[in-house]
Order: sequence, then C-alpha cells, then structure tokens
Amino acid sequence: MSAAAFTEAEITEKWENYKTEFGKNYSDEKEEQMRKKIFTETLLSIEEHNKKFERGEVTFSMGINNFSDQTPEERARSRGFRLPSIEKK
Repeated sequence: MSAAAFTEAEITEKWENYKTEFGKNYSDEKEEQMRKKIFTETLLSIEEHNKKFERGEVTFSMGINNFSDQTPEERARSRGFRLPSIEKK
C-alpha cells in the first residue's frame, strides 16, 4: 500500500474534514500526529479495498467512519470485544 494514492495535501484535507465531521480533538500535537498516521493507513487500506470492490473481487465497499483514527485494539474495545493477549513464556 502506498501513500501515492493521495498527495500529502489530499491526505491533510481529508484529515481536517474527518476531524470536523466526527468532532475529533486531541490532547496534544504528538497524539494528533499519531492519530493522523493511523487515519492515513486506514484511508489507504480503504482505498485499496474499494479498488477490489470496483473490480468485483470483494462484495462490499468500505468508508471512513468515527473509528478511522483508532488502533485495532481501541476499535475492538469500543465494540465490547477484548483481543486475546499474547503471553510471553
């Protein structure tokens, strides 16, 4: 997956629109940058998936939602799931 699907300006515009649409505010610049990185990875994943949808390789399309700036663990917790922990022996 490559960020070449979007320019940096397009990603920034999508990020700003996302924050406005979903009322996102972050505690500091470090958290905002982390969330933007997650959002960008999610955006690129969605773009890749939707290209497969357009080619008929998958049966559903995907889109940005209020969870698009969250880690997989955070998304699972917000839906009431707990991911199994990996114990080191």
